[in-house]
Amino acid sequence: MGKKKKDAVDIAAQQRAQEQAEVEQAFLTGINTLRDLIAPSSLEFHSSYFRLGTKYGQTIYVYGYPRQLYTGWASPILNADEVLDVSMFIYPVETEIVMKNLRRKVTQLEADLSINNEKGKTRDPALEAALNDAEELRDQLQLGAEKFFRFGLYLTIYADSLDELNFVRSKIETMLGQQMLFSKVASSQQEQGLKATIPQLSDQLQIRRNMNTGAISTSFPFTSADLTQENGVLYGVNMH
Repeated sequence: MGKKKKDAVDIAAQQRAQEQAEVEQAFLTGINTLRDLIAPSSLEFHSSYFRLGTKYGQTIYVYGYPRQLYTGWASPILNADEVLDVSMFIYPVETEIVMKNLRRKVTQLEADLSINNEKGKTRDPALEAALNDAEELRDQLQLGAEKFFRFGLYLTIYADSLDELNFVRSKIETMLGQQMLFSKVASSQQEQGLKATIPQLSDQLQIRRNMNTGAISTSFPFTSADLTQENGVLYGVNMH
């Protein structure tokens, strides 16, 4: 008799707990969360652009870089008077892997030069420069003076209309072109491009370029007065 009474009490307690949980869930359903407050009213993706609420957006990526990068090359973009998000992804690469690839590359370039000489072809400055760059990088890696990285640069621009979006993109591409940087629209990958340029550390485009320490360091926004962080790590001081 006592056991049956105890079972009935337990069942009643479980029912009350379940009812309470249902009431709380119904209550929470009617409350706006932080996600509700910051989420756009709509999000629509097209092959070459997307709509974020009433705004138009487009993600482009940089695929071509000059032979040498100089400090401040990213300043025109970072200081542009436009609404845009910029993401830079930097991936360290094991030196051993790079050395193996460089040895193979140097051997291939030396063979190409040798074949051209045997055929009596005119000297190829581009081929010679590539060989010199590969040998110099190999030497620097062996000395531990350089490290190797994979670098990805993505930009998402925003505008109030599709015509304005195309105008802003053309302006940004001109800025990039002046630095000998070449870009493309992330066609059919606008969703991945948007995710790559919002602060969630998700490189879904995975369009990267090999760079050494010196080249990577030039991408740091030294000349931007707007990008500040009170608790940041001091990288250097401009004495000029």
